[in-house]
Amino acid sequence: MSALSQLYSLIISDIWTTIISLLIGYVVYYLAKFYYQYYSLPPGPFPLPLIGNLLTFRSRHHWDYIMRKLAKKYGPIFTVYLGNSPQIMITDPVIARKAFNKSDFSGKTQTYFVKLMGDGVIMADYGPNWETRRNVAHAAVKKYSNNERLVNVVVDCVDNTVETMLKTIGPNKPIEPSDYIYLTFLNILANSAFNEKYSIDDPEFKKFKFVLKDLFYELAQLISFCEYSKLIQWIYYKYLKKILKHFDEIREIIIEKLKIHYKDYDQNIERDFCDTLIAAKNNALREGVGQGVGVSKQSVAKYLTDDKLGMTVFDMFFAGIDTSYNTFQWMLLFLANDLNVQKKLRNEISDKIGDRLPTLDDRQRCHYSMAFISETLRFRNVVPVGVEHKAIVDSKIGNYMIPKNMSVYVYQGFILRNDSNKYLTTNPNDFIPERFIDSDNHYMTPTSGSQPDFIPFGVGRRVCIGEKMAIADLFLVLIRFLQSTQTYDIVLDSHQGFDADPNNSDSISPSSYTIMFKSKS
Repeated sequence: MSALSQLYSLIISDIWTTIISLLIGYVVYYLAKFYYQYYSLPPGPFPLPLIGNLLTFRSRHHWDYIMRKLAKKYGPIFTVYLGNSPQIMITDPVIARKAFNKSDFSGKTQTYFVKLMGDGVIMADYGPNWETRRNVAHAAVKKYSNNERLVNVVVDCVDNTVETMLKTIGPNKPIEPSDYIYLTFLNILANSAFNEKYSIDDPEFKKFKFVLKDLFYELAQLISFCEYSKLIQWIYYKYLKKILKHFDEIREIIIEKLKIHYKDYDQNIERDFCDTLIAAKNNALREGVGQGVGVSKQSVAKYLTDDKLGMTVFDMFFAGIDTSYNTFQWMLLFLANDLNVQKKLRNEISDKIGDRLPTLDDRQRCHYSMAFISETLRFRNVVPVGVEHKAIVDSKIGNYMIPKNMSVYVYQGFILRNDSNKYLTTNPNDFIPERFIDSDNHYMTPTSGSQPDFIPFGVGRRVCIGEKMAIADLFLVLIRFLQSTQTYDIVLDSHQGFDADPNNSDSISPSSYTIMFKSKS
């Protein structure tokens, strides 16, 4: 072999040795960094590089069941790895309130799903942009949720839905109510937001339902993987681009409806939520109400553009419809599964309201109905891990230092059903509306003082801004639904794979089921 060949072989050998050494060095560095982080965070199941705790969730049980087991094993603050991303879970309400009442954990990680949802209020990162819009949206929601117009909207939507169900299917026949319930809450929000109403065959209703319900539910698992894997996003790039296009179309529809309101807006007449939102915006511009921290009155306008406010309405549609829709499905299942509960509700409505239209003030009289709603929110919380919060600075939770940009959640589903909770000492895993009734048979309004563990809408600075409207909607829908079916018993006909007793389900959303409006003899 010539000297030149020997030199070439030596160079190639050195290059490969260098490459392999660099690769080994990088892997060692990566593993050291990965596990240093693991041991510096709150305890949790041992993660593997790249896949994190994925194997922990390979079970026939629902992921919420597994998370509950982890919470009991690792204590009030624990860590779960989704891919390479650690997620801090808090299961103690006192710790949660103390942490989330500070701005330290008011951020929002800009993941794939967050970008898909757009820059509204729910998914916006912490800052003057978010805080200004949130304050304006909160003022509008608070005002509209106490508007008696909401009563007429709900009554009209529920009456039309029940009438459609009975005309289309008829009494004493199996009815799959899911689409009808979705239509009810979409119509309530559409009518509340921009004074419009849909039929079940309306193309725009089908578009909303396809994007916000069917498509999202079908692709929930893929979207979850995309949250923590750039590789998955790259592999499914074209497919995900189509999903984004569908969401953009819905956003454009909503934003355009908001813009149309300006053409005939009258500050003396509030026709719907869009008018209320415009009024809140004008008030903020005029008085500085709703200014974010560090934002001058003159700078508020750039955070309250029509497109930004339109995204606020989109947030209301996406989050409001889905959570209210699923919560009412559970309510319907509970009253269909237990005729004694249904009878108590009907008797109270007959005694306190009769045949007249319900009002928002009836919440002060219908104690069992409010307890029934609260127990459903507690027992079948449809957002058990709440929404993600991001640490915007290095900060402490309990005895643990949480680094900046770390994702933190309040595991509210666990808190609501934890047997150590002060007001749940009796059978926390049973559905008992009476736990919210005091010795005088009055509804005990859950507050942070009387029932600090009741947090179905989250806690802290990013608590759900639609809480008051959601409670108002659920109350009015429940009352009117039972009034409209007073000549029938609502019974559970079949469950099609769903446990006939909703108490035994570990699902977040009800599976396919059918009910029947059974004529009373």
